[in-house]
Amino acid sequence: MKRNTCKLLALLLSGFMIMSGCGAPDNPATKETAEDNIGQNTEESTDEAADTAGTDSSDGNNGENSSETVTGSDSADESVTPLSPEDLFSTVSSTPSRPTEEELLAGEKKNLVGIVMDATKYSVSVQTPDGSSYYLTIPDTGVSGNLNYITIGQIATFTYAGSLDDTALLVDISSSDLMTGIYVEEYAFAIKIINAVKAMDMKALSDLTNFPVFLDTGSYNGPINSSGEFEVIDSEKIFSEALVSRIVNYNLFDLTYTDAGFVLGGNGTPNITFDVDDDGILGIIGINSAAPKDNTKD
Repeated sequence: MKRNTCKLLALLLSGFMIMSGCGAPDNPATKETAEDNIGQNTEESTDEAADTAGTDSSDGNNGENSSETVTGSDSADESVTPLSPEDLFSTVSSTPSRPTEEELLAGEKKNLVGIVMDATKYSVSVQTPDGSSYYLTIPDTGVSGNLNYITIGQIATFTYAGSLDDTALLVDISSSDLMTGIYVEEYAFAIKIINAVKAMDMKALSDLTNFPVFLDTGSYNGPINSSGEFEVIDSEKIFSEALVSRIVNYNLFDLTYTDAGFVLGGNGTPNITFDVDDDGILGIIGINSAAPKDNTKD
């Protein structure tokens, strides 16, 4: 009985100690250590997540940048593609080359009839009966005609090689059987007037005038008695737009002789008339620079 009582007492004491251990407060040192461990684990987890996210983002950007770089490179390669020697040679070879002088002279020869408007050592300017003007280049060799006898105002037959619209080489000049009723001297004098009007040169026009000259500017209608009186006139009154356009573009094959003289510009106004004076000297005797009248107005 005593032994059983002792066992029971021992058992009760043991249970009390177990319960006291379970209800005892936490050890401060142990608690701080645990919180530190939890914080450290949390920071490490956050850092790892950030590193992982940064790595993924960086990888993604790198991928995009890499893709963009490749695309830009492809675009540059497409826009600036170097030509191979074969392609370069093909491009150069495909450009048509101008025929040489020897090739032109060896080609087909053609003829045209015209009035010599101007002539130099290197070229001849010709006006044809349809009013067109052409330049014929004189080659160094291969010309059979005698160019020393080319005269301004001369009507001649010109043989040329090449194209009138590009490069025409004069290879022969001969007399023409075309008759117009106007002599070389009159054509040559008309060409002097054309050049003076084209340059709007009052002094040159005055030198070609036989005074007194009849002048009609629209605002003035009457005689001008001397070169000094003529040359002080406002040039715009003489060289009106209508006069310059008509004279410069005039077809010399239309020049005819009338009772008034040789009318340069044709019928109607504006025009310039020239004739020989009592001494047989050609000169301007009338200048009509007024704009043509509009007959449609009441």
